[in-house]
Amino acid sequence: MLTLYRDPGTAADAFAWDICGAESNVALYCAALGLRSAWVSRLDTGMAGSLVLDAVAAGGVDTSLVGLCEDAPTGLMLRDSPERGQRVQYYRKGSAASQMSPETVLVEACLDARAVHLTGITMALSDGCRELVMALLSKPAGAVRSFDLNWRPALWPDGLPGELFLEAANRADVVFVGLDEAAAVWGFSEPSQVRSALPRPQVVVVKDGAVGVHTFTASEAHFEPALRGPIVGPRGAGDAFAAGFLCGFLSHPENLQRCQRLGHAVAMSAMVSELDVGPLPDASAMEAMLEADAQTWGELVYPGPGVG
Repeated sequence: MLTLYRDPGTAADAFAWDICGAESNVALYCAALGLRSAWVSRLDTGMAGSLVLDAVAAGGVDTSLVGLCEDAPTGLMLRDSPERGQRVQYYRKGSAASQMSPETVLVEACLDARAVHLTGITMALSDGCRELVMALLSKPAGAVRSFDLNWRPALWPDGLPGELFLEAANRADVVFVGLDEAAAVWGFSEPSQVRSALPRPQVVVVKDGAVGVHTFTASEAHFEPALRGPIVGPRGAGDAFAAGFLCGFLSHPENLQRCQRLGHAVAMSAMVSELDVGPLPDASAMEAMLEADAQTWGELVYPGPGVG
């Protein structure tokens, strides 16, 4: 989507623009972490679509599978400033992205990858989008299928998609869900309940906000406390965590601690930024965080972008 937001420190009626969207956020962070990354969506052929397409491509993401259409707009989000309550309003009904389906997207091309990341947000956009997500989760392929609930109540006005989310998540290999989301959608209060409801995925990641993250595999459960740091805004933090964890999982699938720490570090880059996708620390600072002993990790304060 294209985002218009009140520009902090300027006149009350001054707005700036950015791009946002769960899957594009993940793709941009994966590219920043050194992976070859692609984004699949649909945009309009006008100015909004061009702004979004150019911005995502400028982040090093392959946009060759993005479709363009002339009869539907690019989604728009308006975001107010934190001092005014951080209100958010979406304009995405009938958007170009809502026209995605197994008939309009090259499913086989999408699955020709090491990993495919999908979210509950896409499922909410239309019946076609829902069918597309299910197809990408179900078709035989060598790709790791990742699914993030990304529960957004405003996108589900007709009720809780609890059963639908359970079906989708149980088709994935790696699942991300916030404990607050699990409580809202399924009524769960404990991370172990989430794992019990999702027996099929190879990995289930349950995020508990500023407390930390619980990760379950078939043979182990590991908790890693969250990083501390100056919080500007939580926008995009869940997507950033998913990108960091996935990058860690693709390179070190046996090291859950490293996967979780990379997720935490990338999430903090979003939380210390006004934007959904913030700049990462340099490679040496990142590696030092990932290799820290437990006591040092517990005392760490996120260093911010560009710190070595």
